[in-house]
Amino acid sequence: MAAELNTKNQHYVWRHYLSAWAESRTFCCYRQRDRNLFLTQPKAVASETYFYEIQRLTAEDLKYLDHFVGQATDDGLRKVNREYVQMTQLPFVLRERIKDVGLLPEAQEALEEELRWAERNLIERYHTGIEIKCQDILDALRHGDDTFYADSARCIDFLYFLCVQYFRTANMRDRLGGIPSHMPGHDPQRTANIVNHIHATNLGAALFHERSAYRIVFLHNATATPFIAGDQPVINILDPKVTDDVALYYPLSPNLAMVLAKNAVDRDRHVTRLEVERYNFSVYAKSDDQVYSDNMEYLRSLVAIGKDILPT
Repeated sequence: MAAELNTKNQHYVWRHYLSAWAESRTFCCYRQRDRNLFLTQPKAVASETYFYEIQRLTAEDLKYLDHFVGQATDDGLRKVNREYVQMTQLPFVLRERIKDVGLLPEAQEALEEELRWAERNLIERYHTGIEIKCQDILDALRHGDDTFYADSARCIDFLYFLCVQYFRTANMRDRLGGIPSHMPGHDPQRTANIVNHIHATNLGAALFHERSAYRIVFLHNATATPFIAGDQPVINILDPKVTDDVALYYPLSPNLAMVLAKNAVDRDRHVTRLEVERYNFSVYAKSDDQVYSDNMEYLRSLVAIGKDILPT
């Protein structure tokens, strides 16, 4: 059973999300590491082998995470994040508990197979559940419908989803894993895929707390220049060095994007070609390795600029 359900190629950008750029059958990707622009399919990009595979944490890793989680002021938020950390360690806890039980070799082998499956697939399944729960929300957004935002339960689902899409990427994992730790024995690379989820939970909770100040702004694009997508699908278009507020930009299709912004006046805006270019360049500049479009010639012209002419 475990082998049948195993998902080896795990996506950190949702395939259903990228399908909006594949409707014309000209879905293309520019891969920056080898400067390669090619036609492809959403299932073939923004993925790694066992991207969500969990690692056994040391006592120092757990101490670091507990300290990080404890910085939240809300008891419920601390509880949720601690439970998430515990969930990631379940296969290792179970393995220790059965180590001296004396199972028959066949049973031991079968159980070990199940535990290895859990190490590789548990968090991938968790993210799949988040996406399935919010597929109707993404579909509503693509039709310019934000009525779900007024429903508290659905608003929580949406903000959690949006923040998870922002933080769960290879880009965020590698950045968090590269921050030196001041706690001896803690390896940031082991905890990066947990820290990014804690960040997502914390930001989602903060946005929900201020939900009356934030609103969804739809950006309608009737120009000849399409919105692009990237392997960092959600980006903050505000400068974190200037403000603690965020404005989360999320392209929804070649013709529509949204921004979750504080104190926004207009629900709908029709953007100019220059505005589309600026949003697209921001997606490109903040991408890790890949950007996507339904227009190969446009994508070729965009990436020819080089991504380092503006700060990311």
